[in-house]
Amino acid sequence: MNPILVIIIVAVGATAFLGITQSLYWAYVVRTEARQRDLARRLGTISEGSEESLFRQRAADVAATALGRLGTHFQETIDQADMDITVSNLLVRMMVVGVIGGVILAIFGSVFGFFVGMIFGLIPYFLIRRTGNKRARALTEQLPDVLDLMARSLQAGLSLNDAFRSVAEEMPLPSAAEFGRVFEEIRFGREYREALGNIVKRNPGIFDLRLFVSSVLLQRETGGNLIEILESIASTIRARFLFEAKVSALTSEARFSALILGSLPMLVALLLLVVNPEYMLPLITDSLGNMLLLLALMMYSLGVFLMVRLSHVEV
Repeated sequence: MNPILVIIIVAVGATAFLGITQSLYWAYVVRTEARQRDLARRLGTISEGSEESLFRQRAADVAATALGRLGTHFQETIDQADMDITVSNLLVRMMVVGVIGGVILAIFGSVFGFFVGMIFGLIPYFLIRRTGNKRARALTEQLPDVLDLMARSLQAGLSLNDAFRSVAEEMPLPSAAEFGRVFEEIRFGREYREALGNIVKRNPGIFDLRLFVSSVLLQRETGGNLIEILESIASTIRARFLFEAKVSALTSEARFSALILGSLPMLVALLLLVVNPEYMLPLITDSLGNMLLLLALMMYSLGVFLMVRLSHVEV
């Protein structure tokens, strides 16, 4: 084997090993620190001037400004995932993963495989987006309990801002972090409209949160019974959760069929690689095979997307 090729393979393997090891280590550190912050928050040991404060303002990132709408989308995705990184860090991670994927495919294939491997650079973005969607789902599921707690706090004679503080102290994350930031922003002098608008900006995909913010702001301007409004919104959200569960049960057959049909091509390709590797080798080594493989992947992705959309019912 060519010594240069061996050096490249060893270098890529070592880089990938170091990257995976570092990622696992920092994931463990971040999880441990999150548990410590949550424990300190529940025990009330976070000082007002501490760096662990729930109130956090991110500095403007040059890359987010330079990319325009794309940079704004990246920044919104990071904010929704509540990750302490910038758009520049995300772009660096995407470039590193893309180059590693391109080099690996170029070693085992052709030069065209390098450009195909650059698609792997989207993996960090999709991981952050998945984290943000998971966090948004958790916040939506906790929102009825949050509204009930706020209604009980108002019934006990507390102010609206003290109700936000009760949520920050009693509810789990991510509700505690989001409403804790609202409490601290109001305490530091921001208006209710601006503070509540920021929580919507951090979580743009949650309709129930926008409904809550609009109701609170409207009540503060026109008056009304805020306790009844919060209880009504909470009951409406719970009723919608029940309806979504029924819809999910009724569409389970279509989703299972989409899963089976979507996994069959991959299973057949893996079976052919095991039984007869030479049969699939031209798709990797030949430039025409690379183009056909890329076309097949695009059509496969389009088919999976259509099946997912057809089995999804908007509630």
